[in-house]
Amino acid sequence: MLNILKSTPVSVPLLTAVIYVLLSLSGQYLSAENIGTDSVFLVIIIIQIIVFAVPSFIYYGLRGGKLNYPVISGKISGNTVLFTAGAFGVVFFGSLVIKLVFYSNGVEVGNDKGYMDALFAMEDGKFGMFLAYALVPALCEELFFRGIVFCEYKKYGSLNSIIISALYFTMVHFTADGFLIYLFAGFVLGAVTSVCRSVWPAVVIHTLFNSYSLYGSTTFISTTVFNTSPLFVGFVLVVLLLLASVIMLARLELIYSSYSVLYKDEPLQEKSVNHLYIYITPALVVPIAAFIIINALT
Repeated sequence: MLNILKSTPVSVPLLTAVIYVLLSLSGQYLSAENIGTDSVFLVIIIIQIIVFAVPSFIYYGLRGGKLNYPVISGKISGNTVLFTAGAFGVVFFGSLVIKLVFYSNGVEVGNDKGYMDALFAMEDGKFGMFLAYALVPALCEELFFRGIVFCEYKKYGSLNSIIISALYFTMVHFTADGFLIYLFAGFVLGAVTSVCRSVWPAVVIHTLFNSYSLYGSTTFISTTVFNTSPLFVGFVLVVLLLLASVIMLARLELIYSSYSVLYKDEPLQEKSVNHLYIYITPALVVPIAAFIIINALT
């Protein structure tokens, strides 16, 4: 048992806990900021870089630029592009289905409308919001959660690395009503990174999803439900979700068919079921404990 504990990641969970603390501190700072200041978008961008990108690059440098499963410089092919498009459809329509379920039960899942309206009203508000709330967070978060966390857990099985990176991703964005959406999105983003062997498709999906969220995904649900019915809207969304899944799975088959030739000499990946012990290791508890304590105190 001692040997097992020694072989599990320690630095990544600790780094994740540090990021949770930095994120909490930055949230306290931003809450005291005047939203009307011209520098609000720049401040948000700088904070995200400090919280996510800087620790990621420091960790990457300390590892000598070598991770267990590097995905920073993966190759992109035609099948990868279509697979990514299908995956975006899965995240997009899947999140709408989840939001519809909440909305039908009287719970709205979305951004603070008053806060967003104030940002939009600012000069260059739309472009500034895109950078601060869509592009930069997608890039910084994917570099950490998929570029670092996913990669370092990959040797314990693809499914384990997807689940753990999705769990950490969800805790960073945690809200009671948004838990399922972020967990679902994190799982798909991890799967995309695993299949494409590159973090960049996940960055694209994340950016597009953030962009849509800015422009009123909750408004879309409430408007369509108001004009029709939850049952009809749900039926249409589920059909679209299934179509996106078919595209994703069809391209998945072609991608792995090509991998069987390109990586025929590569050893088989570890089975996740053989490494379930990573879920009960002390190191994994650290970021979870940090998350619970921070949320209890704020």
